[in-house]
Amino acid sequence: MNDAIFRLINNLAYKNIFVDQLMIFISKDLWYFYIAIVVLIFITGLIIKQSSYRKIVFSTLVFVMINLFLSFLIGNIYFVERPFVHNKVNLLYPHVADASFPSDHATGTMSIAVGLAKYNKLLSILLMITSFLVGISRVYVGHHYLLDILGAYVLVFATSFVYKLGLRDKVENLYETVEKKLFYKLINIKDKC
Repeated sequence: MNDAIFRLINNLAYKNIFVDQLMIFISKDLWYFYIAIVVLIFITGLIIKQSSYRKIVFSTLVFVMINLFLSFLIGNIYFVERPFVHNKVNLLYPHVADASFPSDHATGTMSIAVGLAKYNKLLSILLMITSFLVGISRVYVGHHYLLDILGAYVLVFATSFVYKLGLRDKVENLYETVEKKLFYKLINIKDKC
């Protein structure tokens, strides 16, 4: 079933150069857009002096790191070869033959999308939709099976449930404490000059 769905999506490759290039861009480079949004929210929080924006960004980054670490562990414990390792696939660009399950791109993009829900629900939903495009593109270019993508999303949503139960508030409080201490140190340094 997993292989059949992979073939159905991956066999669309090499039919239209524009679609191929678009899928390569989404697969390879769209995650930079997610990073840019996170940076922009943090900078906006600095400019308009909104500490809640900065706390949410910090919490989101911690959430992403937790999920990518768990993805790494799962990939090493339950190693699944990428589709192109032993199969003839439409491989649109090369990739190392590391663990396929779960997809780091899907994990990272969905983690940012879910993490930013506290900042703006509409932005979060748009990023989730875009993350689904990233996931499909990873299958389209020949790097992942669909279950690799779905596994990443299950990981993110399961971790999100646990993270929101108690860890998120602690992470945000830690950030606030550290930021205040750094801010007061910077003010004291300026006053002494």
